[in-house]
Amino acid sequence: MKTLLSIDTNAKTVKGQKRGFLTGILYLAPVKESGAINVCPHASKGCAAACLFTAGRGAFDNVRNARIAKTLAFVQDRAQFMATLAGDVAKLAKKAEKAGMTPCVRLNGTSDLPWEKIPCGGFASIMERFPSIQFYDYTKNPNRIAAYLEGKLPRNYQLTFSRSEDNGQIALSILGSGGNVAIVFSSAKLPESYQGKPVVDGDESDLRFLDPRGCVVGLKAKGKARKDDSGFVVQV
Repeated sequence: MKTLLSIDTNAKTVKGQKRGFLTGILYLAPVKESGAINVCPHASKGCAAACLFTAGRGAFDNVRNARIAKTLAFVQDRAQFMATLAGDVAKLAKKAEKAGMTPCVRLNGTSDLPWEKIPCGGFASIMERFPSIQFYDYTKNPNRIAAYLEGKLPRNYQLTFSRSEDNGQIALSILGSGGNVAIVFSSAKLPESYQGKPVVDGDESDLRFLDPRGCVVGLKAKGKARKDDSGFVVQV
């Protein structure tokens, strides 16, 4: 497999370029789509049903098949996969430098894997291999977000917790601890606050590491999420 990271293919990351950031995203086949591994072990039924895997370019068979192939490569030859990924990150950094931009990487574009625990070459993680590059992700794993808030994750790795219909109380606890929580709202106009916390527009860009601590990242329901009745989408 020649390349793993996607650049300039996500509408929100393209918006980030206007702010001087060049983003690379890794898209795998979510949940059990690959048939080999569940890369979203904490996904709720509502999350799986509303998944944006088939939205945008993901609706094309060639894109879907490529994401499944990447997931199978991750399972079948982890060392080679990480070597290719590291090469992609290095290329992203060079491209950003040439363009006078700042590189950043989101590894869980359509997955929720603990990349901080996956070795990369002789390093404990890919974040440690590239300490000057900002990595960031969304996660539904309460243990990962707890470790992040306790300062146990690499310093260049930022996490935002994703609320769903089955983890609302955990989400509120995370907000109370100063963490950030992404929430999908039904209305095209986001509320100014939620549970006493300010809401920032998460659709303006994908640069979550620039968000203030202790805020709600508001996302507007898109695609299948517009018809959600599970509670995954918060009604406004």
